[in-house]
Amino acid sequence: MYGLGTNLVPVYQRDRNHEIEGYPADDFYAIFSGISGRDPLAADLSIGVGRLPAKNAAEANAIVEKIVQYDTNPDYMLDWRTRMTFVGDDEDGATHSDDADSAAEVVNALNPTYNLNKLYLDLFPQESTAAGDRYPTVKAELERAIFRGSVVTTYLGHGGPRGWAQERVLDIPAIQNWRNSDRLSLFLTATCTFGDFDNSAFVSAGEELLLNSRGGAIALLTTTRPVYAHRNSALTNNSLRELLAQDTLSGNYPRLGDVIRRAKNKLSTPTSFSNERKFMLMGDPAQQLALPRFYVQTNTINGQQMDSVQRDTLSALEEVTVTGQIVDLEGNLLRTFNGTVYPTVYDKAISASTLRNDPQGSPPRTYSVRKNVLFRGQAKVIDGKFSFSFVLPKDINFAFGEGKISYYAADTEQGMDAGGSETRFIIGGSNPTGLVDDTPPLVEVFLNSEDFVAGSQVDPNPLLLVKLSDDLGINVAGNSIGHDLEGFLNEDTQNSYLLNDFYEAATGDYTKGEVRFPLRELEPGTYTMKVRAWDVANNVGEGQTDFVVAGDGKIALERVLNYPNPFTDHTCFQFDSSLAGEDLEVLIQIYTVSGRQVKTIEALLPANDGALRLDDCIEWDGRDDYGDVLARGVYLYKIRVRASSGDVRSGESEFEKLVILK
Repeated sequence: MYGLGTNLVPVYQRDRNHEIEGYPADDFYAIFSGISGRDPLAADLSIGVGRLPAKNAAEANAIVEKIVQYDTNPDYMLDWRTRMTFVGDDEDGATHSDDADSAAEVVNALNPTYNLNKLYLDLFPQESTAAGDRYPTVKAELERAIFRGSVVTTYLGHGGPRGWAQERVLDIPAIQNWRNSDRLSLFLTATCTFGDFDNSAFVSAGEELLLNSRGGAIALLTTTRPVYAHRNSALTNNSLRELLAQDTLSGNYPRLGDVIRRAKNKLSTPTSFSNERKFMLMGDPAQQLALPRFYVQTNTINGQQMDSVQRDTLSALEEVTVTGQIVDLEGNLLRTFNGTVYPTVYDKAISASTLRNDPQGSPPRTYSVRKNVLFRGQAKVIDGKFSFSFVLPKDINFAFGEGKISYYAADTEQGMDAGGSETRFIIGGSNPTGLVDDTPPLVEVFLNSEDFVAGSQVDPNPLLLVKLSDDLGINVAGNSIGHDLEGFLNEDTQNSYLLNDFYEAATGDYTKGEVRFPLRELEPGTYTMKVRAWDVANNVGEGQTDFVVAGDGKIALERVLNYPNPFTDHTCFQFDSSLAGEDLEVLIQIYTVSGRQVKTIEALLPANDGALRLDDCIEWDGRDDYGDVLARGVYLYKIRVRASSGDVRSGESEFEKLVILK
């Protein structure tokens, strides 16, 4: 604040001694055409305005780094950019789930490229607990959606500064544990007081989403005070329309500041504006959302041109080949586009009915959802064109109806991407000449990386890695009971991990692929993880591994060694750690047997996989800190590690011996 020795930007407070009529409004700074004698917030916004809720330089730097990486890191260019999540609260006459579905269908009508994940609370079972009613499935599905990536996440319903819904489907501890830094979401939260940033005594859930340096949100369109449902729905729909308003000449999408400015101006009037003023942009107003710029087109399915009148019908156990191309804004082939396309093939949309968990407040509703994935893979794009093949699983819905192929394509070298969808084909029935197979799939189970050794130690949040292969491909359709791709921890069949959505076929090869699934907050102890997979012909295969979760919160080091040992002028330090997927700082200290330190080696392992082996080990030439060759003999060494993220996690090995020969 100018004159007070800080860089904090003060907020305009509407001076009313009432939690609904009194509220903070950065919109005050963006209104240039106010009329004397009128409320200073009554006129339209002239420019976009946003706020970064940082209270110190460290928080500001963390947010800025998220923004920079979001805009520039080519590793972020994956198919999460075509997924959106919609969450709707229950009760209140189904108002909130209806509003969430209205928002989802706005997106579907404007651009069917996007795949809509509908998490309306009353579509899922409610459980009664000592702490009140809960929706554990919704909470878990939201966690999965954020981990897999959701370019926009929209919520309509009750809430507050601590989270969403009376049933706590999202809360601050969950937000703080999110690790989705390469898949950041824009949050549209039409709920009360979720971004209550002007309360200096409390950090709201909305602020936590932006302050989380390892994930959370790229920005939020959120609220600072209680708001009204009917206006919330209108502003949400306006915001989504503006968000998807791509410039037809440049291909650019609007800045977030302009999105909320236009959305508010279309709704508010000089006599009715307070609800809109309680919505704010928490983020950079110049930020553009990472939506695909160019288009993906389907050319043929099984050799049939997509411009023909007759639609091709795809049946169970039929091998399908699809060709397509990347085109510019005018529909011309982009011959310079070379990269990868990520196709996802969906079964038909189905009708999902609510469960009426609270009969008095939740009337019956039916919503259209498309959630069953028949194939997810990737293929090379060369000179703008691509081709991929797959086998439709035996477990499709045999009724005939319109399928969908969703595309995301990225040329990371040039920083170009494209999206698209195809629905001009039918899925249903069985193929009498379909492929025959009676060989089960091969299932290999690891933790964190393929270097994992069964029985090794991991931290409480390891990554489950499953490698699968089969002649016809893996079944992830989810249409038949018992035929899901599932993980079972310690033979607990009542609480399995559903892995269908996390399987992706290898590039250009539908016969093999992998699952990457986050395990969260495991208690210390010994575990067995078994994974069961079905191929598309419904043959079943299993694989498993054992592991130990460390219990002291430290980074555990195992299999510490140097190789070769003994050595003359070169050796390499190796170890396994329980911290994977994060940057790891390593300190190796070498001593004489009398305890005199002679050498210190420092190394940084970026995004380490938890297993340091010969191909990425830490080398040493047998010289001391002054560059002199050490004498032959026995030496001791200790390895210390710590997470480079600034937290207190660290670990160290026991003393180990090495021998120098001269």
